[in-house]
Amino acid sequence: MEVFCFGSGSEGNAFLVRTQRTSILIDAGLAATTLRRLLHSIGVGDHELTAIVVTHEHHDHVRGLAGLLRWQSCPVVTTAGTDAVLRLGSARRLTVRYQHWLEIGDLALYPVPVPHNAREPFGLRLATCHAETALFTDLGTVTDEVLAALSRANLIVLEANHDRDLLWRGPYPDWLKRRIASPAGHLSNDQAAYALAHLSGSPRTIWLAHLSQQNNDPRLALATVRARFGSPCPHQLDVLPQAGMVYRWNFASSQYRLTRDSDQG
Repeated sequence: MEVFCFGSGSEGNAFLVRTQRTSILIDAGLAATTLRRLLHSIGVGDHELTAIVVTHEHHDHVRGLAGLLRWQSCPVVTTAGTDAVLRLGSARRLTVRYQHWLEIGDLALYPVPVPHNAREPFGLRLATCHAETALFTDLGTVTDEVLAALSRANLIVLEANHDRDLLWRGPYPDWLKRRIASPAGHLSNDQAAYALAHLSGSPRTIWLAHLSQQNNDPRLALATVRARFGSPCPHQLDVLPQAGMVYRWNFASSQYRLTRDSDQG
């Protein structure tokens, strides 16, 4: 299993999960032409995606979806509630249900419900017979179901959207601050750290995702999580950028590398 991050944050979210036989795009929140170029740069050509999964309907997750479907003929995989608001016309669909496995090629997907202010949002467990990834980029509360998914994963992608103090001192209007900090909004650094501190067993790779440009700082997010683990941190820990870098994780080596977007060709 390989996992690529093309972008994570309010500027757009997109991940690619690939095995020998299957390539699945998780969210299409970047411009369609950018997504096409990035897919080509890692060897996924036109009409070579196996599926596009949409975790929820917010713009930073679907911005490039309609345009990308001009170059990809794969089904769009999402919940019935999300599908109802996407208005995808004649595009092929596969409907997933919470906490039911769906096999696509040699990848198994398990949608986990998340508290977020969208129609029927979910995070994901993505599994092969050898590896598992947990992908949770937009949620206001870490539920028991989310904790269970994190505990099984080799690669964890978890939101650490904001620092509470920076959010409340920041320039956003009060109604937006309340929405972000609500149980159906976005995870704070402290919430992410608390959830990750429950991990036991072998070391993992952890990517902190969906950091706010206004209300967070990568160094602060990392420091908050590391403080929960103590020193030394047993896990490989990093922060995903909004855009401009491509992160790649490979289960075979349990390592990841990053490349500047401009270097991708």
